[in-house]
Amino acid sequence: SSGINAEYGGICSVGKTDPYYLKYNTQHDAPYWRGPVWININYLTIRALDHYAKIPGPHAETCKSLYRELRTNIVNNIYKEYTRTGYIWEQYNCQTGEGQSVHPFTGWSSLVVLIMGEQY
Repeated sequence: SSGINAEYGGICSVGKTDPYYLKYNTQHDAPYWRGPVWININYLTIRALDHYAKIPGPHAETCKSLYRELRTNIVNNIYKEYTRTGYIWEQYNCQTGEGQSVHPFTGWSSLVVLIMGEQY
């Protein structure tokens, strides 16, 4: 298994084994960048995987497989949450995939359109 969890749709902004994963910045400052699935981070990852999947070498097939899996999971999760709530969200919960924080949000989350069209 690649570690890309289909339930939450993408790569968390901080790894689940990192000591800062979902830790508050301060007592009243939630872990904004410490765990959620952000579409901008996943877009850059998908873009890199697509690039390296096209370069012949020992890792091309792995990159191609991870690219397909991550791309599918991101698109499916955003669509699922849009269908469920009627919104595109700023970020997605890394444990449930549920949209969270700002909504409606068509900033970097609109990168899903480029991901769907494979425009990198």
